[in-house]
Amino acid sequence: MVGLVGHGRAKYTTGRLLGSSRDRGWSGLLAERWSHSEGDLGEVRPRETEIVVMLAGRAHVRRRGDGRLQHHDAVPGTVWLCPAGIPEDMIRIYGEIPETVHIYLPAPPLSATALRELDIDPGAVGLHYDGGFRDPVIENIARAVYTEMVDSSPGGKMLAETLALALGVQILRRHSNLEPASVSLPGVRGALDARRLRRVVDYIETHLAEDLTIEALAGVACLSPFHFARAFKAATGEAPHRYLTDRRIGRARALLADGRLPLAEIAGICGFSSQPHFTYWFKRLVGTTPGAYREGCG
Repeated sequence: MVGLVGHGRAKYTTGRLLGSSRDRGWSGLLAERWSHSEGDLGEVRPRETEIVVMLAGRAHVRRRGDGRLQHHDAVPGTVWLCPAGIPEDMIRIYGEIPETVHIYLPAPPLSATALRELDIDPGAVGLHYDGGFRDPVIENIARAVYTEMVDSSPGGKMLAETLALALGVQILRRHSNLEPASVSLPGVRGALDARRLRRVVDYIETHLAEDLTIEALAGVACLSPFHFARAFKAATGEAPHRYLTDRRIGRARALLADGRLPLAEIAGICGFSSQPHFTYWFKRLVGTTPGAYREGCG
């Protein structure tokens, strides 16, 4: 995402970058995969909120930020949170950490519009400098981000946007100065009626070849991105990224049955990044390759 840059080697002096979402065009978050060797890390004053989830290994970590010293044993699922603006003047890792997911969110972790929909004053939000804790919701989000990084799905860009919103809500609910009850999601006001749902569905059908986003669909529905994902699911029973994937596969089935277009062209029309990407996901979701599916329709 433009504006989210992460820390890189300035902070992770003993680390090795294993992968990044920087070239995915994701909106709302930047994700990186790192391995870390034993040693002292660099000092930074973060401009973004960073969430780190350990995926493999065992280590002991000491760190100091905002004048608070923390030390703990870390295992897979351990989470560290460093809010934007809080300087860390000491981090030391004792042991090897084979893999972590680092997720960077803007400050604050939700847009001003989303905060207002939660009836929260953006100026009143303060995040905690927390480390060495377990949070199943954050861990599940991080693992979903990891999966999308290593195995990009047809609706991955929308999924990343949805995960960014969910992560922002969880941080505010469990790791901020706000009372958890004050960060409960509002009811789905203005859920998509038949007319607006038809506009969104038509837009998706017309733009299947494009890299669709929650923001674009929310604009068609005249809703905020924060509200749209829940309103769409309330109206269709599916999250936007799953609906998009289903429609791309559905269009591919129809074009394969028609039998006139080459597979590479069908892949492009249906929004897949390449023919191999199309073949992989079609077989995974349908159970057979596009070529075999076409032959079976003959």
